[in-house]
Amino acid sequence: MGKVYHPTQTTVDYQNEYLSSEKQDESDAERRQAHHIIKDYNKANPKVTSVQCCFLKERFLYLIIYKSRIFAHEFIIRQTMKRILFSFFLSLITILSFAADGFTVADVFTDHMVLQRNAIIKIWGEAQNGSLVEVRFAGQLRKVKAIQGKWQVTLKTGEAGGPYKLDIINGNNKVSFQDVLIGDVWLAGGQSNMEFALRRVKDAQKEISSADYPQIRYYKVPRKFYPEQEVSKASWRVCSPQTAPEFSAIAYYFSRNIHKELNIPIGIIQIPVGGTTVEAWTSRSLLMSDKDFRPIVQHYDSIVNSYGSDGYEKLYNRYVSSLAEYHQLNAEQKKYIDKPVEPMGRKNFHRPIGLSETMLNTVIPYTLKGFLFYQGESNTARGAQYRKLFPAMINEWRTAWGQGDIPFLFIQLPRFETKTRYWYELREAQYLTSHHVKNTAMVVAFDQGNPKDIHPIVKDTVGWRLSQLALGKVYGKKVVCQGPEFKKMTKTADGSLLLDFANAGTGLVSKDNAATLSGFTVAGKDGKFYPAEAIIVGKNQVKVKNNLVTTPVDVRYLWVNSADMNLFNKEGFPAFPFRTDKYRLVTEGVYVNPEPKICRSSL
Repeated sequence: MGKVYHPTQTTVDYQNEYLSSEKQDESDAERRQAHHIIKDYNKANPKVTSVQCCFLKERFLYLIIYKSRIFAHEFIIRQTMKRILFSFFLSLITILSFAADGFTVADVFTDHMVLQRNAIIKIWGEAQNGSLVEVRFAGQLRKVKAIQGKWQVTLKTGEAGGPYKLDIINGNNKVSFQDVLIGDVWLAGGQSNMEFALRRVKDAQKEISSADYPQIRYYKVPRKFYPEQEVSKASWRVCSPQTAPEFSAIAYYFSRNIHKELNIPIGIIQIPVGGTTVEAWTSRSLLMSDKDFRPIVQHYDSIVNSYGSDGYEKLYNRYVSSLAEYHQLNAEQKKYIDKPVEPMGRKNFHRPIGLSETMLNTVIPYTLKGFLFYQGESNTARGAQYRKLFPAMINEWRTAWGQGDIPFLFIQLPRFETKTRYWYELREAQYLTSHHVKNTAMVVAFDQGNPKDIHPIVKDTVGWRLSQLALGKVYGKKVVCQGPEFKKMTKTADGSLLLDFANAGTGLVSKDNAATLSGFTVAGKDGKFYPAEAIIVGKNQVKVKNNLVTTPVDVRYLWVNSADMNLFNKEGFPAFPFRTDKYRLVTEGVYVNPEPKICRSSL
């Protein structure tokens, strides 16, 4: 018989049965039969807005929307659909009576969660207006009345530890969350390289088999791209060989290293979405508040209007909005369709503000230790704009969480060979952000890129550098956590430039033991840059020279999309890319991404 779940409890035990969306095993015959059941039920129950279903391995999950609130019901598929149907209707009465109370706890609160240590944390949800909500945790009791259908309480947490139990009571409704730990909680955001799962890394099976860390947990925010989209409920997962495959690889390595070093529970709220621009994670009001951001919204609105006033994708003149739609055309239609174009309607995750509304807001204001961020690939055509847009996003996130200038650690883009984007300009924007925005810090990852693959399969080094950055900048450990950073340039009598570096650690080294360093260029007053011969001349100094430039005035290091590099400190951290000149950026005045150029031959 089916079990009734409170909307904040785990709907499916993912620790053993979890499958990602692309791996779902869906039977067409069973699906058709299920839809007939649902159709009949909807006709007989007009008060229920809709009932929908999906299959997850051997589990059958119904999502029921009642008065705009989502509640879940789970069944184990046995031998026949008859048993499922019996179980469904037997439990339906209980679900609907529960739904009528309108009591919910925010979805991010589930069994196995990690709460931020030594902090004032917030617990929130919905309830009938004026009704009393009681929250009990670690000897604390908080009572609050729902105002305009919403409630929120604050609790004090102490040192790391657990497990604890969290009870929330509203009238006859009681929810108990088990196995709650107190530790440090980090939110990991960005795009595909942060989303990159552990199952995809080099030597994945070896890594996964050893991923047995019960005090590390992660919560994967459901991928929701537009408000009306129905998504399966997520839950906090205890890190184990069964759950680790879907863990963000970088976040996993980060949390593993921090956990080993500090011996405290670590929680990761995982929210990245591949291919997203930074503006997808901001609000419309922010974008409309600045003349350099406003064109993003205006460009989006113009695309939506060109498709139709409702903002949904459709066949329009000589274009289709997706590859799938293109393949559905008949041979005669394909003669007149040039290419599929990028859809920009309300259902597209590329749209500005989209994921801020539908994903980020679902976990605000869950109390955090800080943010981890790896994004920028989708903004590399607009590096100059990113200088303002990225800091604006950081400030907006911090304001939303209400925790002041909490740490924001991010990863600079690695090397990648492309002739149509300007990765080096965006890297500079990231570097400037780390210096101009309080309590931010950056990991250099140039050497960890693959010139031919935008998704490198080796993530442990980047994860380790990110953890070292946190240990040094956030946790106050006396460790070298960054590489050599250019500080001063001096002209010498022999026509060379002498460069001084900070963060040299115990000394500068050529990582490949080469006699000269790669990646440096120099220029005279004419602004023409030539490859430079560069050598280490002291613990923290490098001398650069090119005989064609008799009077050098500027130097650049790794001012390219991709190149070989070998300047490190002895602690293993690469040098920061930099330039001393102030020449105009290629991307200045570019406020929107170029139109997609996808021809039929490349499909």
